[in-house]
Amino acid sequence: MAVTTEKSTQVTNLRAVPPVKNQSSEDSGKLRIKVGNFTQGAAAGDANSTMDLCELPGGARVIPALSAVNFSAFGVGRTLDIGFTAHTKADGTTVVAVVDKFLDGGDVAAAGVLPLGGGTNASKTGYQIEKSVSEGYVTVQGKCLGDTIPAGATVNLFLVYAID
Repeated sequence: MAVTTEKSTQVTNLRAVPPVKNQSSEDSGKLRIKVGNFTQGAAAGDANSTMDLCELPGGARVIPALSAVNFSAFGVGRTLDIGFTAHTKADGTTVVAVVDKFLDGGDVAAAGVLPLGGGTNASKTGYQIEKSVSEGYVTVQGKCLGDTIPAGATVNLFLVYAID
């Protein structure tokens, strides 16, 4: 093996001739926080029930390492996925829903706190919402799997993202 010196995409962009501008969410973007406080109603929700937690603007780059979700005890065998709903880009093409993009199979049997980015399918390094979303926002949604969402159960999402 040999010693190598490589550059990130962003450094390569800056040193290109002519320079290629990095997205502001990658270079000088502002950190923002979205909060989603959810309480299940008086009746339990069946397995696969969903909860709309917050809306992200187009251009938002989610930073899982700074984001977390806390929750009440849902009971044995229940897990929580957090992702986004399907939406339409400005050019008319559809982006399919990814129910577990931010958290995949989080154990919510007992009350606790989980960082985002956990689980097999969740993005550990972040995810960029298309800048040109025709609806203007993308819904971040939680989904309970394995059994019901108990009546009165709570989910509190703290989602950190970078944007222009």
